[in-house]
Amino acid sequence: MRRLFSIAVLALLFAFACTGNKTPAIEATVHVWGNNDQCKATIEAASKVEGVTEAVWSPDSKLLKLKLDTSVVTVNTVLQAVAKAGYDNEKFFADDYAYNKLPAACQYERRPFETK
Repeated sequence: MRRLFSIAVLALLFAFACTGNKTPAIEATVHVWGNNDQCKATIEAASKVEGVTEAVWSPDSKLLKLKLDTSVVTVNTVLQAVAKAGYDNEKFFADDYAYNKLPAACQYERRPFETK
């Protein structure tokens, strides 16, 4: 009886240990302005900060799809990195210096953000 009880306790501990180690991974889709495949390479490279497992930007939809671990990085941190690379997005403007350093083919029409 005692042995059966010990096995049951060990099984429960193992089950709790296995369920407690999941990472808080999420998927997010955000708008990032740009023009073409040259922009795509830069946007995706800027997005790959620690904690991001996947970053795919579409020139047609202007959407950046991210998979990230929220215990390591936030969506805002990724968007700040993209803005530092010269690309406006739904949360942050790129500064003019970074935007002006972009190749001519990647200099999109900049739009003012809507006030909320």
